Amino acid sequence: MNRLSAIKSLSVVILNLLVLLLPCGASAFSGSGKPFPAFVCGGHNQVAVMFVGHGEPPTFEEGNVPTYFWDGTPFGPHGVELGVPEQYQLTEWGAAFEEIATALAYQFGDYNGNGIRYEVLPFPMGDVPPFFTFEAFISMVEAEYMALGNYSPHSDMLREHVDNTRVGIMGCNIDMYLALLDDYPRIPDVLHEIAQNPRYKRVVVAPLLLSRSSHSQEVEEIAHEWVAKERPMEVVYLEPLFEIPFARRRIVSAVAEMAKLVRESVPASIPDDKIGVVVGAHGTPYKPPYPEFGWEEGDLYSRLPLFEEDFLEAISNELPWELRNGRMSFSHPTIEESLAAFEADGKTHAILVPSVFKTPSIHTMWDLGIAAVGRPVLPSEGVVSFTRPSGMTVWFTSKGIADEEPGRELLRSSMRFVAESGLLELFENNREQHPRRDR
Repeated sequence: MNRLSAIKSLSVVILNLLVLLLPCGASAFSGSGKPFPAFVCGGHNQVAVMFVGHGEPPTFEEGNVPTYFWDGTPFGPHGVELGVPEQYQLTEWGAAFEEIATALAYQFGDYNGNGIRYEVLPFPMGDVPPFFTFEAFISMVEAEYMALGNYSPHSDMLREHVDNTRVGIMGCNIDMYLALLDDYPRIPDVLHEIAQNPRYKRVVVAPLLLSRSSHSQEVEEIAHEWVAKERPMEVVYLEPLFEIPFARRRIVSAVAEMAKLVRESVPASIPDDKIGVVVGAHGTPYKPPYPEFGWEEGDLYSRLPLFEEDFLEAISNELPWELRNGRMSFSHPTIEESLAAFEADGKTHAILVPSVFKTPSIHTMWDLGIAAVGRPVLPSEGVVSFTRPSGMTVWFTSKGIADEEPGRELLRSSMRFVAESGLLELFENNREQHPRRDR
């Protein structure tokens, strides 16, 4: 090897080390001369990766704030025909009420008996049951937040994961953003911020959702709508994490590791065949989009039920205990039904672990906490237990699957892989459009 070749080889090694050693959240190093700039990014000097999480208001009051996007477009109105008061129609709680009312109409079907299914109107005009009013809903949400110290760490912890995930491919400057469906910053505003920087020519949209569902559809629809309002940029839309084999294996392992962590609190003398694990799933009233499930053209749909069954099977392969799904709402079996089934089977201990919840949220702290131990549970409490009248003890933590190692790194490595696969897709698209560039 001559001196020039040796210098070039050493330069490649050093540049790769710089990519790995950059501070978290920083852009990856981009060489300023050939051969590096065109190698992956096609000569364009900056790429934005926009992770999209679910999000929820950190406090109850923040969910009551009317929302407008960067161009003055209102967020809503939501729930007008459902009786949401005008002052709430542009708020997150107005949107959440509309979303849940729609789900309940699908859960109850033709509730008013007029022969028309899924009418998202209050009973008796439609199929939203009379017990679900906006006043009852907003009071319930406030009570849940107050019971939890009026704070949900969900959005903040998603932000921490994004800030501490390194994404790097030689030849690209990569900046990472977080957008949220149900909190700030929202997708339109983040896309606008990206578009205001003329150096960004390309954007990767990477959902931090686990499965294809109504939420993943929402991400792509909102992004498509608002990208069209900005200057031309090439955009790649990625699948949810469970649809990508590398990420699927790591998310499955993160849930399994959470179950093992909770198992450490169960007395070591308890044999495995006396322990059952309930995987706390979300649940949905929407059917998969196939006729064999009763779905009809024009109905809302979700692939979440299929995902929850596949997920349970995958986790079962990594654990020595019997596992059951337990849905939080809208569908069966519920968490309570699965716990009762373990009691009937003679289990003396049960572990409840989240499946789709990467961070603590109102769902893990309130909904799963109530189902597991009869009260809300804060993440700071660690693993808690409750002995049911039958004598079976339930063990639970409201932490998300990525709150502790190795789950934290398993999630972040998934995020890193997914984002970098999006960058490589941009590269391939560019090479197809400019076939002579990389010769």
